[in-house]
Amino acid sequence: MSYEKRLFMFSESAGKREPYFAAFQGLHRLNIARLQLELTQLNKAIDEAKELPKAKNEELTILLHAYTNAIRDYDYLNGLVPATAYQARNQRLDIEQGFTEAGTVSDHPGAYRRLPDKSILASDPLRDMLKALLPRNLTYTKREIRRHTSEYLKGLPPTEVSPFVDRTARFIVAFIGGAALLVPMLIMRLPRVTLAKSLVTVSVAVLLFAAFLSVFMRAGNTETMISTATYAAVLVVFVGTTS
Repeated sequence: MSYEKRLFMFSESAGKREPYFAAFQGLHRLNIARLQLELTQLNKAIDEAKELPKAKNEELTILLHAYTNAIRDYDYLNGLVPATAYQARNQRLDIEQGFTEAGTVSDHPGAYRRLPDKSILASDPLRDMLKALLPRNLTYTKREIRRHTSEYLKGLPPTEVSPFVDRTARFIVAFIGGAALLVPMLIMRLPRVTLAKSLVTVSVAVLLFAAFLSVFMRAGNTETMISTATYAAVLVVFVGTTS
């Protein structure tokens, strides 16, 4: 079968699946380094001549434009969503089976990217943990089962966040938020109130609350500081009114 025929068939079969793009990060870095070196040499020649020769006008414009585009392209590709190890392996096998002349193709997850799907719910460590622990029929959406049938049959965690996982994560956060206030108050109040017990309870509760925010909620530094300070202030007020 001719190369052109194989290329057409590969494109047709790939059009039925989610596309993955080889990032070629090494080639992009090589291209940026090459352009940077050429600009450095041109800059040296201009400094020595103390002028820009007319013959170099077009070359300077082309090099600067290519250099800027190379940096922009590299940044754009790195900003795309990385493929999983399983997806990268499948992409490598597809290319190597269809095009033996392509040589060895990388199957490292960082070598492939996919376009972000803006309709997918945002994920975080808590939702990622739920996707890995809950049954597949609850974590996979119908659309993702069609798009990632192989991953579903192999029992791998889904890429998307299903509505059930999202609702479960919201319930867990709401439950922990309420418990974070009620449990310390009950411990400090029952069976009797002592200042030492209240201070120890507040200290432990604040540390656990801060750890939960930073690890499972992926909160930023400012958000973590404000939320932890507010939570600590509520508990301190409770200690002051009951002591």
